[in-house]
Amino acid sequence: MLVWLFFSLLALFSLSSFSHEHTEYRPGRGFRIHSLKMTVGGYSTFLYKSRRDYEEYKLEEISLLLYGDPLSRVRYFLELELHDVYREVNGRDRTTRLVDIERLYVDYEFSEALKLRVGRFITPLGIWNPIHIDVLKWTVSDPAVVAFFFPNFVTGVQLFGNPTLETDYALFFQNNRGISERYNNLLSRRSAGGEIRREIGDNLKVAINGGWFDLEGHGEISFAGANALFTAPGTEISGEMMYALERRDTGEEGRRFSYYLQGVRRILPRNYAILRYCYYRETAEDRRNRALTLGWNFRPYYFLSLKAEYQFRERGRLNTFFASVSGMF
Repeated sequence: MLVWLFFSLLALFSLSSFSHEHTEYRPGRGFRIHSLKMTVGGYSTFLYKSRRDYEEYKLEEISLLLYGDPLSRVRYFLELELHDVYREVNGRDRTTRLVDIERLYVDYEFSEALKLRVGRFITPLGIWNPIHIDVLKWTVSDPAVVAFFFPNFVTGVQLFGNPTLETDYALFFQNNRGISERYNNLLSRRSAGGEIRREIGDNLKVAINGGWFDLEGHGEISFAGANALFTAPGTEISGEMMYALERRDTGEEGRRFSYYLQGVRRILPRNYAILRYCYYRETAEDRRNRALTLGWNFRPYYFLSLKAEYQFRERGRLNTFFASVSGMF
């Protein structure tokens, strides 16, 4: 909590120390402090979740962003996040208010074709995982491909760039303890992987990816996948597929497979309808799940999103309603 307060006060002090000629505020884009070549902003989300025997209200996060480009080839990025600012489950207070370093990295640009990133960053795989800020997501819930196949964050090194106008790539490596390790979907201290993406015409992007990581104290997972994104005025169609082989320290092996197909269509100005089908299968635990999601997303401004969705599960008692309000500031 002290860390969060420190950086919040530091940001406010920095802003108050400069005249209006030195600062510029744009809703959703934050404060730009021109003399420091730094931007201060953030985002927050309120979430509601309900199913047959479960009801949750949560001010999920308040995130503070500081980023800038002090030199022509150097860029830095810091995100501090306060989790579970308020959380109520079935009428009981479950608030934790934990502070984590969500992202902390420095970029150096050798050229458009080769850039270096060092620190804690979002794992550069797929379509869904890199879209980290809730305002920018189409739905409240996430598909299974981002939860069970690779860590959402890496603390290590990333090489990325655009060798051509139609092609981009990203490679990442980790061989160390992670920053804010508790805030990750999977605990891993050794990993490697990458993705290459290609634009086909003006509307289609396709990509393949793969990699490996250790499950700290449990085994290791090798994975491979593919994804595609089609966009047109008022329409978006996307899909991802992931396959993984899990080897446990006990000698057991298991396989994981998942995919989703999602369609988005603008039905009224700033109103979008979403349909997504998701499938997940895990042999080691003999687990399988199918989910059909019907969603609605209202974006009155680019920095504000109101969402509602109903998720039909293979087991009807797990059918879930989600709603959220999220914004950037």
